[in-house]
Amino acid sequence: MKMKNGDVNMLDGLLFPQLFRWQLANMKRFRQVFTLVFVKCPENPESKHILLEHMRNSDLLFSFPKGEPDIILMAHTGEEEVDVFIERLRRTETNRSYRMVVSVMEIRNGDATLEEVLQAGNESLNRAFQLTGSTPYVKDRSFRKLERQCVRVSIIDEDPLVTTVIQKLIERVSLSQLELDIRVFYDGQSFIESDWYTSSHTHVVIVNDILPRKNGLEVLYTLRTLPNTKKYHVFMMTKRKSETEMIFAYENGVDDYITKPFNPNLFESQIKKVLNRIYYG
Repeated sequence: MKMKNGDVNMLDGLLFPQLFRWQLANMKRFRQVFTLVFVKCPENPESKHILLEHMRNSDLLFSFPKGEPDIILMAHTGEEEVDVFIERLRRTETNRSYRMVVSVMEIRNGDATLEEVLQAGNESLNRAFQLTGSTPYVKDRSFRKLERQCVRVSIIDEDPLVTTVIQKLIERVSLSQLELDIRVFYDGQSFIESDWYTSSHTHVVIVNDILPRKNGLEVLYTLRTLPNTKKYHVFMMTKRKSETEMIFAYENGVDDYITKPFNPNLFESQIKKVLNRIYYG
């Protein structure tokens, strides 16, 4: 069965396992959080129409046989955003003769299995049934904890003192949820000739603009011509303060600038911001 209400699809529950695994694979690869909403209410044709009317165009409603909860899959959505959807449902309660019971489950952990998710969803629905009030719901956070992630960091500068200071600063601000694998290169050529940066890891590259072999812009060009260029966050270090040169570098793919001599506190804040964005998305 496939029905359409505007741009919103209602799909047969038999398709849910396939779509769930596809969404989970995307989450693991691109860290795209998604949320499942389990909905249980007395058998009533009107209930599915109400859900469709209050869902977003990007959401999918999976319709299951009588006695089983329906499931809404909300891609790129955290549990806080689902609160708005629940509030919209609550506003319809005075106009219907039955009560909807809801369980909300945000998925951030790629180790979640279909069986575990369905079991947790049903158990949290049972807890929601014990609550009073309009459209009671429970947030199940069994799969909200993010996995520990490995991030590679390359520091490319010919000055050993600079590379040592930068490495110490990065190690000091690293998040406990991130495992940082740091490697130092003293010229751009040795970095480009390595296979270090071609892995699937998210990669932070801190490169000086002037290097003995292959300068910072040449390293930047190499990274930005790779297929998955978004996995690289590039800091360019420079003594130059020319606005024209900075604009040129930004337009060609630099993410952040570090002006030498750099401020350690400012650099720590920049790195912390990037690592937080990598982990939390």
